[in-house]
Amino acid sequence: MRARPNILFVMTDHTNAQALAPGSQCLTPHLDALAAQGTRFAHCYTTNAICSPARASLMTGLYPSTHGMWDCTHTQRREWLDVPPDRFTYFSRILAEAGYYNAYFGKWHVEQSNQLERFGWHEYDLGCASARPRRIPGTEVVMPKEGYRDYLLAAVSEDDAIPSHPAFDRGIDFIQRHASAQHSDRPFCCFISTSEPHDAYVPPKRFFERYDLSSIRVSPTLREDPAGKPEIVRRMRAVWEGLSEADWQRITAAYWATITFLDHEVGRLLRALRETGLDENTIIVFTSDHGDMLGGHGLFAKGIGTPYEEVYNIPLIMRVPGMTGPNPGAAPDPARHARVSTVDLGPTLLDLCGAPPLPDAQGRSIRPLLEGRWNPEEWQEAYAEFYGQRFVYTQRIVWHGDWKYIFSPGGIDELYHLGNDPHERHNLAQDPAFREVLHAMVKRMWRKMRAIGDESLLKTEYATLRIAPVGPGN
Repeated sequence: MRARPNILFVMTDHTNAQALAPGSQCLTPHLDALAAQGTRFAHCYTTNAICSPARASLMTGLYPSTHGMWDCTHTQRREWLDVPPDRFTYFSRILAEAGYYNAYFGKWHVEQSNQLERFGWHEYDLGCASARPRRIPGTEVVMPKEGYRDYLLAAVSEDDAIPSHPAFDRGIDFIQRHASAQHSDRPFCCFISTSEPHDAYVPPKRFFERYDLSSIRVSPTLREDPAGKPEIVRRMRAVWEGLSEADWQRITAAYWATITFLDHEVGRLLRALRETGLDENTIIVFTSDHGDMLGGHGLFAKGIGTPYEEVYNIPLIMRVPGMTGPNPGAAPDPARHARVSTVDLGPTLLDLCGAPPLPDAQGRSIRPLLEGRWNPEEWQEAYAEFYGQRFVYTQRIVWHGDWKYIFSPGGIDELYHLGNDPHERHNLAQDPAFREVLHAMVKRMWRKMRAIGDESLLKTEYATLRIAPVGPGN
């Protein structure tokens, strides 16, 4: 009988699925090879557009409306938001109770204590990052605005590595130590979390120079008028309107070059697994907490007013021992058509490791998809929530098949058919021809809120709150 599998989990920040999709100009040879050996899911969605809520969802298998981490850990008082270990169960704690030895290196940003032993991690280093990269003068793209500090968007670094490089070193050291007699009798979970490619994008020069700036393709919606979008989109994009096409090409190249460096680091991890003989029995997961607009609709970064695919559609690559992934020729192929979520990852890992499930998880194991045995009708939907990121701007997002609905009580509701309109150019929410689709998607939103206990919007019967196209009683 095969021993219980190890887990190697790599989570980046700000990485959108477009960067790693087939045909992308972003250079990721190691991740491409990993995807070829396993499964690359085209439609994985984060639960929230900013770090802490998304990362807490990964750890607990719950949506932010349940776990309560609705903004980033450093922005609010602890009594206003936190996810203490005694309120919910973390997948890492269940693994520890099942006999796993757990290690965490890099960015945490899940809750405010930073005491990971309370969450089932046996060793951890949250400060394993070098100093900020030294920028090469003249390579910066900076955006000024009166009354604000100048904002650095991108530059090129003199250094040979990026700040998260030590987290990979710690991960490699952990793998090598585990292969020795010290812990070889216990399966492990090694989690490496990076702060990159979070803005500002400052990759090492040797990676930036792999890109020909003149051939960089910027977002096709960069200069398009944001017709049908909320006013907040116009206000935000006005901040970046002074950037030239060459600026955006440099920003995009710096973003991709940072991801290329991370790919290089993943290659080092994979080589360590091979050299120690642990790769044959190690589950490998690569994903991100959320994406980045990177010029889409003229916007930069993520958060308030960015409910678009560039931010919510994140990469997910999984390689599981003994599972080669679904047959690429399968019709329909779950890797290309199934919609999965951050909340599914904890339940999936526990299922694959034979550990008890997360109690009350709102996600589910995607093991059937990895094994190619699935009912397409059961994997058409995804859901996300947003709570304003210090501005009060609530949003809820529902995907079902090719349809996507964005509920923005403080702005404009949006409805897109992603099959016909992958860049979300044409908002159909006000088109009478799609009224039935709109109402069906709104009802799906209410049903999901009811299922997960998202009562802050579900109980919106007061006079001034009755603004959804149809109410929650339908």
